[in-house]
Amino acid sequence: MALETNPELAAFRQARGIAAGKVVTANTYPFNPNLEFNGQSIHPPAGEVITNHFQPAVALSLPIELHHQGAYRREEASAGLSRTEWEIANQEMLLAIRVERAFWNVVYRQEKVKLIEDTIKLNQQVADNIRRLVEQNKLRTADLFFTESEVDDARLELTNARMQLSTAQTELRRSIGSLQPLDPINGSLVLPPLGLQGQDLLELAKEQRPDFQAKQAAATEAEARLHLARADRWGNPTIGANYSMNETRIQFIGGQIAIPIPVLNTMRGEILQREGEYQQTLFELKQTEVLIHHDIQAAAERLNNAKAAVKAYEQIRENLQNRLNGLQQLFDAFDPGVDVLRLIEGQRRVLKARDGYLDALVEVAQAQADLAAAIGAPDIAFRTR
Repeated sequence: MALETNPELAAFRQARGIAAGKVVTANTYPFNPNLEFNGQSIHPPAGEVITNHFQPAVALSLPIELHHQGAYRREEASAGLSRTEWEIANQEMLLAIRVERAFWNVVYRQEKVKLIEDTIKLNQQVADNIRRLVEQNKLRTADLFFTESEVDDARLELTNARMQLSTAQTELRRSIGSLQPLDPINGSLVLPPLGLQGQDLLELAKEQRPDFQAKQAAATEAEARLHLARADRWGNPTIGANYSMNETRIQFIGGQIAIPIPVLNTMRGEILQREGEYQQTLFELKQTEVLIHHDIQAAAERLNNAKAAVKAYEQIRENLQNRLNGLQQLFDAFDPGVDVLRLIEGQRRVLKARDGYLDALVEVAQAQADLAAAIGAPDIAFRTR
């Protein structure tokens, strides 16, 4: 939807039309023939007799490229079109990653809201149970006040969580470019492993990263521009045909050629400029390759750390839930060593572990989006079970 409706991307795509126009221009011969007409009225001296009182002269000429400038121009325009297309693809990839990040953030905020709602429900159940026990004179009224305060705190957190969810939904709509409300988002933060690692990622990135391909096309474009500057230093000869008629109606038909002599201006400055631009594109291409390596390394490290955190939280959640179940059984049996404070603290720790587990899951999703951007394959960030 974002690739179809995002207005920012639609505006950027218009660059292809401009580049395509340059290709048409490069395929067109750059010079038009020049037709020159001169005429002179002839006034002979007294006593002289002539048969033609008007002397016409016509010249038709055309500059000719002899140093393959047309081929270099076509190569430059073709590389420029390819570069533009890759730059558009890069913008599409960046938008896709942006939408994916916004999507996972919405799913994360929805899960946070659900978690707080579960917290309120659980605290309310505890408060209701304690209220009955207070009415039976088995617990103190202070225990009920404390439990009800926990319910109010959770409700305040729910308000903040819903505000953050609304902000996340707005960012998703902005990324998509939609003015209409989106359908409810369904998604799971539990993602399958990618099955990609090491050198495979670097080679895949070189094949798929559109910014890397754009830099390669830019280098080809700059090289063609350099060859064109070197070819233009010799100039273009002009050839043509001449016709004229004198006062006695004798006709003259011939040709002409004008050859520029590159002595005063050898276009050394233009050539040096093009050489510098070409070397700059080569260094930018190398820099992009290095950045790809670092991007992949950082994304893979972040993903591994996030997966380790998920695994740790899974074990911690299980342990805390088992302890909470034990506390609940002791509390229900009116064990003097277990009071309301201990029970609520156990519940708080379980909920905190669930909250940390959600944070770890969304970290995995965002790290996977980083890796998708690093290798130029945004589709892998949406792989779900």
